[in-house]
Amino acid sequence: MSKTDFLQIVRHLSHFTSSGGGFLITPMLKLGAWIISPLLCLPLGAQETQVLPPEGPAPAVDTITPVPAPAIPFGLPSAATPVMPKELKINNQGGTITGDLTTGQFHLGGPVRIEGDSGLEVFSDRALLDTKEKKVILEGDVRVYQGNLMQRGARAVYFYERKFLDSTGLRASLDPILLEAGKFTGEDRGGKMVFVGENAGITTDDEQDPNYWVRAKKTTIYPGDKVVFNDLRLYAGDVPVFWLPYLSQPLNAELGYHFVPGARSGWGVFLLNTYGVMLGGKLNPQTGENEDAWLLSRWHVDLRTTRGIGTGVDLVDTREENKEEITGFKAYYLYDQAPDENRTGVPRGTVSPGRYEFDLKHREKLSLPDHADWRLDMNLTLLSDAYYLQDFNRDTYRTNPAPDNTVGVYRKDDDSLLSIYARFRINDFYRVDTRLPEVSFDQARGPWFGLPVLHEGSTSLGVIGEQAADPTRSAILEPLLRLTAGDVAAQPLLNRLTGYERLLAEQILALPLNDPRREAIRTQLLDSSYLRFNTYQEFSMPFTLGGFLNITPQAGVGYTRYDAVDGPVENTDRTTLYAGTEASVKFTKNYGNYRDSKWGLDGIMHVFQPYTTWSVTSTNDFDPTGPMVDRLTPSTRPRPLDPTRFTAVDDLRSWNIIRIGARNRILTNRDHQSYEWLSMDTYIDAFIDDPEGERNVSNLYNDIHWKPLPWLGVDLGTQLPIVSNGSGFSEVDTRVRFLPTENIEFSLGYRVLTNHPVLVNSNRIDLQAYTRLNEDWGVGTRHVFEMADGTLESQEYFLNRDLGNWVAGLGFNLQDNRLRQEYGVIFTLSLKEFPTASLPFQFNSAY
Repeated sequence: MSKTDFLQIVRHLSHFTSSGGGFLITPMLKLGAWIISPLLCLPLGAQETQVLPPEGPAPAVDTITPVPAPAIPFGLPSAATPVMPKELKINNQGGTITGDLTTGQFHLGGPVRIEGDSGLEVFSDRALLDTKEKKVILEGDVRVYQGNLMQRGARAVYFYERKFLDSTGLRASLDPILLEAGKFTGEDRGGKMVFVGENAGITTDDEQDPNYWVRAKKTTIYPGDKVVFNDLRLYAGDVPVFWLPYLSQPLNAELGYHFVPGARSGWGVFLLNTYGVMLGGKLNPQTGENEDAWLLSRWHVDLRTTRGIGTGVDLVDTREENKEEITGFKAYYLYDQAPDENRTGVPRGTVSPGRYEFDLKHREKLSLPDHADWRLDMNLTLLSDAYYLQDFNRDTYRTNPAPDNTVGVYRKDDDSLLSIYARFRINDFYRVDTRLPEVSFDQARGPWFGLPVLHEGSTSLGVIGEQAADPTRSAILEPLLRLTAGDVAAQPLLNRLTGYERLLAEQILALPLNDPRREAIRTQLLDSSYLRFNTYQEFSMPFTLGGFLNITPQAGVGYTRYDAVDGPVENTDRTTLYAGTEASVKFTKNYGNYRDSKWGLDGIMHVFQPYTTWSVTSTNDFDPTGPMVDRLTPSTRPRPLDPTRFTAVDDLRSWNIIRIGARNRILTNRDHQSYEWLSMDTYIDAFIDDPEGERNVSNLYNDIHWKPLPWLGVDLGTQLPIVSNGSGFSEVDTRVRFLPTENIEFSLGYRVLTNHPVLVNSNRIDLQAYTRLNEDWGVGTRHVFEMADGTLESQEYFLNRDLGNWVAGLGFNLQDNRLRQEYGVIFTLSLKEFPTASLPFQFNSAY
């Protein structure tokens, strides 16, 4: 080393003693420099090669803040051999520096930062500068950043004369994965940089000792797209736990391989396998990849020890905005080895072993010479039998056990909606209403020809029908039509019916066999059909009286015509007249700047709004033997008082009702906005003419919503009879969500229904709880208890374990269907980022 070289090293490091250029070098080092300064005149035998760049401006202080690794763009150099800069700067940020003139080595206590003009930055806890070997050894938490490429490990060596970084032992980051940098090389394929590793591993666990590795004989990484493995082995720590001969794993969470293992009564042990891949677009012959792919395909191969093997495919157009409803095409088939297996215990008869489901839920936007939005919607479901959804798609069965089949063209603008659609029968094993076809035109409420009068209306014309399920028709309904209430065989058949069918069957049994009214009810029960024209137009004119009283008078007229009616009932028509008034007044009181952080209050304003609604509807007398498809269904809620909101067109009756109520709202300030801290709506209906019975007043209704804090919320709905000749039943429906601590959350629901004329009494508790035991463990439960008959209907227990980048879970559930119990066990094992082997933890879903 020449004396010039050594002087440059000392001078370069001493620049960091200034307040703006780095950390102080120890006073001992300064003293040593003065003592040995006479030796600088002596000749040295070291090479005359410049070690560090000449003195420049004092660099700024750098705080070693880890930089997140963004997704690497195409065209970056290989992770194993990144291009090194021509010049280099060393910054020792505060540690002690010691040197040995004999060996030419200097220890930098660090933290150390090396930076270059090309964007290279290397951080480490400490470093060894070897001027004879022309290298810098970096140790500790070593991080190398160059552009969008990040490498990390415990040790790296930079040979500054050859401009080479030895990255053996480092891991390179290609978001969201880390790879063993020394085992990967970069290749240019069709203008895209691809990384190929032989006997290499990747992980997403950014720790010194990752708790898992995915290793393969050959690994090919397409940055931002996918990773292809040949002879894949998955290691938990150092233990191999999974193997596949080949896997192409996209970085998109919806793509690649997903699996769900578990066990369920009625299924046995199961393993549900799904592989997602994108289709469509244009094929690039150089890369073999589809560009601009838009069709997501999910391929299923499901193994169930009791049922057999099921296969299918889902196709989803990813260009659709509302993918939850417009789900594309689904096809699934299973040759059921146990088709008579029944989870409920209710007799179901013979079921064919060929079980299948075909769904098409698609929306196509139409380009027509019009400023409105035109679309074609298709919602079709073909099932093998009435029990398929109950057995294999329970999530759909719980919300839609009898799916409609509809195809329609729709035109929508700011003021109206035109619908031309058909609803038809594909599945003949459940009751279906049909539209072959129906045209409707709905107009939104708005000014009428520029006047202060508002108009709203709807008009429709269609062939309306309803058909009973074929099995119900042949096994129950037709035998009942030959009986009366006094026959012994009538009651067992009647007990197998529910809802509207049971109501009509009871009416038939109450009539003599030769009564002509039987034929009309029979038509409604089995196969009703008619041509219906219906229109309703309503006008309103809101105004304020005296500056405080808001009044909205309303008036409407409607006409309905029934033609080509099957059965003994002749063609008929009906006229509807409506008049009503809404009136309300609002009072407010500001309680100043009252604050209570414990309850989320930052100022209080109370809004009190009493209101009343008077609604009078006059129409033709209701004929129970007339055509009726769009009808009322049993409910605990009050009916709408405005005919425009009354969708049960065929069941519209005369009424005269006055609704009196009051709304209370408490507002506060939150995030610089008005926030509804509490709301309560209390109301009661007085019947001058009751359309559904002989009531004078309804129940007293209360709808309460209280959400004072993010960790506390209460919803409460009550209705109680206050007079003897009122509705006659009571209901309380409430749910409380509460987080007593940051680690505990529970939700308690309670519903009690008594003395309803149609619905079954219920007294149900629904309790859900989750406890975060520590950073790694969590446990959750759910119980549903029906106290009316003392049945614990549902029990669910699950345990979660956070393993860093792994999340594991084990769940168990038990369902009591009264006639039969069923159970399920499910195991979840997922990686938070990649590869995506996630398992949805739902017992009441398709699993």
